[in-house]
This record gives sequence, structure tokens and C-alpha cells, in this order.
Amino acid sequence: MNEFELRDLLLSKIDKYLPEAIALSDAMAREPELGSHEFKSSAAHVALLRKYGIEVECPFAGFETAFKGVINPDKPRRFALLAEYDALPGYGPNGDEPAHACGHCASGAASTLAALVFNEVKDELDFGVDIIGTPDEEWNGDKAYMADAGVFDNYDYAVMVHMGGETLVDTTYLALDGLNFIWRGVAAHAAASPQEGRNAMNAARLFLDATDMMRQHVEDSVRMHGYIKKAGVASNVVPDYAEIEFLTRAPSRNYLNYVTEWVRDCARAAAMMTKTEVELGLAGPPFHDLHALKSGHEMVKSCMDELGLEYGEPEESTSGSSDIGNVDYICPAFHPIMGLGDANLVAHTQEFADKMLTEDAHQAIRDSARLMLTMAAKMYSNPEILNTIKAEHKEYRGY
Repeated sequence: MNEFELRDLLLSKIDKYLPEAIALSDAMAREPELGSHEFKSSAAHVALLRKYGIEVECPFAGFETAFKGVINPDKPRRFALLAEYDALPGYGPNGDEPAHACGHCASGAASTLAALVFNEVKDELDFGVDIIGTPDEEWNGDKAYMADAGVFDNYDYAVMVHMGGETLVDTTYLALDGLNFIWRGVAAHAAASPQEGRNAMNAARLFLDATDMMRQHVEDSVRMHGYIKKAGVASNVVPDYAEIEFLTRAPSRNYLNYVTEWVRDCARAAAMMTKTEVELGLAGPPFHDLHALKSGHEMVKSCMDELGLEYGEPEESTSGSSDIGNVDYICPAFHPIMGLGDANLVAHTQEFADKMLTEDAHQAIRDSARLMLTMAAKMYSNPEILNTIKAEHKEYRGY
């Protein structure tokens, strides 16, 4: 079976499973769950996969809401479909409700839809497919822990399609470090005996001033931002405790390591200047950068052309980070964006969450699955394409 015969066979099966994939997404959109607590969402994915005979391990890799479904387990050539399903906090009329403001309900449903199609024609495939449910992308980044544990070691590639305002061939993400700093000083009466105190809040203020001054001397693409979580309890008491959560980002892991260590130096210096003690911690695992391969870009672009999808060509992203970058340090990872019919629509907004129960989101689920099916047909029917992608990835990552 050649590439186009396999592609057409796969695409012909989508509409059989599409209603259930849409129902899956809609249910998650109506009852969003935060990262590491996606019990109903994960169970719904697993139930749908098992309904059609896919063997699923859940929990998986030490995570209660992770899962792994296996199609053609005896095939050594295989790739990973990634499914996300966590929501974001801070929406609704009171600003305290979760919502799928990043569209993971739809993107995860698209991966499960593609898995159901692969499973239906598995006897016609000379490759295997694993669908991996990856919880908590928005904060803890469980793909990072999975990558460290070797979950992605033996795949030709990994793929998922994210939702966005506009369809894009690919995206790049910045490497990210989540940092936590705690300064401990000495409390004292701020009027009667201030000389006895050591002001932890002053250390936090000095740290923020120092990192602001850093901005002039790092690359323009670097991002540094954070907030004071706690600093003092009363105006007449010298604060003996201050805490800051701080994020650093850069286009490459190597350069970010340099920036992050400089930020840590600022925290240490602030402690020295105020005669306080500082505790350096992490706020989540490091996220690595996601690189768009030239050969992979051309492959995805040709698939979109074949499917008649209109798409944009983005400039290099300097706006966000994701744990899929950690997957890309193990195997080539694809992360195209499927548009929701409005190029001005921005993720992490209430408007984006509201879009999830519309026909635009339902069409994006279908088109995302079509794209992932077409990509697999192209790469496994043309070994030279997949081999070129893997070789370019190996050269770029230096392993």
C-alpha cells in the first residue's frame, strides 16, 4: 500500500468515530479539571479507547491520571500520540473556576480520535502507535518527568496538535525554569527596635530590582517574570519572611542555564546585602525548548497542503513554554496548531474557553486527527522522509 492509499484508508474511517470524540471534548469542556486532578477526563479517554479494544494501562508512569494505549505492540517501528486534558484555573464570573482556555479538551480528543482510526486498520499497518495521556501540562509538566523516566526513548517521533486562533505549520517554545526563593530574616518591632531586625522583604525587593537591571544585558528573547507570594504580616513588624516565585525563559536550554544561574546570584546577593538567609528552590521541573526542524516543517506543510488546510507561517515564538520541549530532547516532537476560525483569538482567555463548545472546535478536532493520520502515512510510506527528520533532529540535539 503506497502513501496515498494508506492516507485515504485512514481518512475514510474518521467520521465513524468523530461523534464520540466530539462528545468526549464537550464533556471535558463542560466539566474542566485542573492538572493532576483530571480523573474524570482521563477515565473518559481510557473508556473510549477500551471500548474499541485498545489495551490501556492506567495509571501510567507513576501518575494517577496518565495512561498509555498500545496499538500493534509487536511492531518495532512506532510513534507516540500525545493527549493533554488539563484545564486552567482562574475563570468564570468570580475568577476562581477552571476552564479549557488552552483547548486541551479538543486537542486531547483529536489524539484519541486518531488512535481509534489507527486501531481500526491496525492489520494494514507496518508500524505501531501508542497513545499517551500526559497530565498537567499547564503547571507541573508531567511530560518532563516522563521524558526523564525514559517513556519516550524508543519512538520514531511524538505528535500532538494544539488549538489556536490560526492554523500554523509548527511552533517553537522557549526553555523555562520555574524558581522559588525564600528569604528568612529576623522579626523586630519596626519602631521600638528596628536595629534588632533583618528585613526579608527588603531582600525580595532588591532581588526584583537586580533582575530588572539584568534585562539590559541578556538577549532580547529572554523573558523574566515573577511575583511576591508573601512578604510580612504587619506594618509595625520587620518582615522576617519573604517568598518570590520567578520564571526565566530563553530560546535554548544552554543559554537559559546561564541566565538562571545569574538570577540565583541576584537572590544570593540580596541576602548578603540584607544579612538574611536565602533558600533556593524550584517551582516545577525545567521545560526545554521545542525546535522546529526544517525537514519536519516541510513534511507537515505538505500534509496540510494535501488536506486543503489554510495555514500561516509564524515567526519564531518568544511567548511561551511547554513540557513537549522535554519530549523533543528525546525524539522529534511535532506540535502544529489547528485554527479555530479566528486569527485574533488568544489562548488562556475566557473567549478561547467559550470556543470549545462550538462547531469551530469540532471541526478543529476532525482536522487535527486528519493531519496526524496523514503525517503517519507520509513518513512510514516514505522512509527517507522519516530518516531525514531523525538525522536532522539528532544533529541539532547533539546526541
